[in-house]
Amino acid sequence: MGALNFRTKGELVYEHLRREILAGSYSPGTRVSISAVARDLGVSDIPVREGVKRLEAEGLLEFEPHKGAVVTRPNAQEIEELFAIRAELEGLAVRRAAETVTEEQLQEIRGILDEMEAAEQKGDVEEYARLNREFHLSIYDAQPYRRLFQMIRNLWDSTDWCRRIFAADATYLPASSAEHEEIFRALRDGDPEAACASLQNQKRRALVWLLERVEQAESTQVPR
Repeated sequence: MGALNFRTKGELVYEHLRREILAGSYSPGTRVSISAVARDLGVSDIPVREGVKRLEAEGLLEFEPHKGAVVTRPNAQEIEELFAIRAELEGLAVRRAAETVTEEQLQEIRGILDEMEAAEQKGDVEEYARLNREFHLSIYDAQPYRRLFQMIRNLWDSTDWCRRIFAADATYLPASSAEHEEIFRALRDGDPEAACASLQNQKRRALVWLLERVEQAESTQVPR
């Protein structure tokens, strides 16, 4: 059993850095020093480089000349592009899910929604964000296109930096909860077009909200 749970040092470094970035311990534009991380974690530079490479592939880190790996600071156009792609792919997935979802899968999705409601009541934004991802991926997993599901999951991984922005502000939770309920009702009713429309409306609102926060953050940054 222990062998099944074995993780390499590179995987452990990756998981550690990913948590720290998403928690906001490293702000956008901050350099991630390979030697400093290696020293802090008591490992050599090699597993840190492995972890950094994975995070670069996910879009959480990017390489800058003469600086090395830095926490990604996406611009408005990049954010709009990612959300446009996600809206189309996830719209297709939710339409197919509305046609194929089983009663057992609906019960599982309903249970996640109930947990999200509890997290909202407690103001636990971190837990809400985690459950939000689980809610959406459970829906997309309920449709038959496996390549589509993998593409969407990869895009969620590459935009997981959004969590650190959403986690800083709980004001979006009530509207978000209402939108998730709307998506669930369309799934339960087997209405593909309503499910797609609800999901894409949610994506548009989230994009506007996110762009406003990114613009606010950029306007308050001190020029170097």
